Amino acid sequence: MSEDTMNISSLQAEKHHFSSDDKIRWWGYGEWVEEVDEVKFNYKGMECLVRRMAEHENCSHDDRRFGGYLCGYVAVPFGHPYYQKRYEDMDIECHGGLTFGECADSHWIGFDCSHSMDYSPSLEYLKKTATWMKDFRDREEELKKKFNLQHNPIFNKSYKNIEYCINECKSIADQLIEAAKK
Repeated sequence: MSEDTMNISSLQAEKHHFSSDDKIRWWGYGEWVEEVDEVKFNYKGMECLVRRMAEHENCSHDDRRFGGYLCGYVAVPFGHPYYQKRYEDMDIECHGGLTFGECADSHWIGFDCSHSMDYSPSLEYLKKTATWMKDFRDREEELKKKFNLQHNPIFNKSYKNIEYCINECKSIADQLIEAAKK
């Protein structure tokens, strides 16, 4: 982790929600296997949270969880100009744009790392391992070669890790602080 991320480590509460064996079984091996699944921290007085998504599909023949990607959230403080404002109406830049807003006892906004150019562990693992996806994989390779798309980001997805999401949360917090000054 970067020095900037390490500086907040004493303020973090980290949790593993899934075992390494389960992560490998559901999503294959990758950086996510050793990563924590949740990090709570306070940055400049703002509550922040990064959490791994794992949606359960109860199949009769196996136990599968879709997801594996991370989402980041920041609490909008009471009295802030954005408090209880729709996330779509906020002037906040983050990975993929804000995709979450929830006003209950507190107001959280957030982003996800499951966009078309993001590496979503469950989807990519499924594409690699499912026999019924073979035609899709073959067609994808054919199109990449035909149209010279081997270096196109849609075919070179990147996994957004804990450090990346922590930094995005910090950026959102900084933007919320700036918006409060206006």
